[in-house]
Amino acid sequence: MRVVVRALVGLILWLCLPLAAGAQSPDSISVGIVGWPLDPADALHALVSDVERCLTERIRNVAPEISLIPQRAIRDALFPLLEPATQPQSEEAFAAMLARDDVRARLAARGLRHLIVFAGGTRKDDWGGAIGCGGGFGAGGCVGFMWRGERTVLAAALWSLDGSTIVRREGATVEGTSVVPAFVLPIPIMARTQAHACRELGTRIANAIRESAAPEPPKTPRD
Repeated sequence: MRVVVRALVGLILWLCLPLAAGAQSPDSISVGIVGWPLDPADALHALVSDVERCLTERIRNVAPEISLIPQRAIRDALFPLLEPATQPQSEEAFAAMLARDDVRARLAARGLRHLIVFAGGTRKDDWGGAIGCGGGFGAGGCVGFMWRGERTVLAAALWSLDGSTIVRREGATVEGTSVVPAFVLPIPIMARTQAHACRELGTRIANAIRESAAPEPPKTPRD
């Protein structure tokens, strides 16, 4: 009986091998992500980690084959070249930094093929309107209306580490208004402009990475 069971298991595994081979995921594409330039005096500096987090999540959802190396690892690998006091001050200087032999060696050691460089964030207006709350005779509640406009502007450049050049530039701008109507209870309805901008920009960057990583079609000789 045991011999028969083992034979059946072996036959099932043998039949499943072609299916397993066809279900394998495509080769991983290693890509770094980093925010630049960084200005600690700018209020948007505090949002860099939030933007990185939402871009990373969207890119992975759109293209699971892309393996993203977080900016903390990139900054550690290139320390101190991307610190606020020593970072490149222009795009030309950034390209020159990527072209350095020691920088190329540090990034190549991590298997990186591309680098996503992003900037931007969300600016929010002050709240307008007012809500008043009170209570009496065993009951209470709030009445009023408040609003606040916000605008998210994000930009990203996809750099090729082979030639230290920009392969693609993408951007996303989303405006919206958060409102809080109150009738008995305040009900906040948030604009979530950053989430929408990240979704849009992350999709574009993921598609750009796929296009850049795709093998070139073979050239056919001319007649």
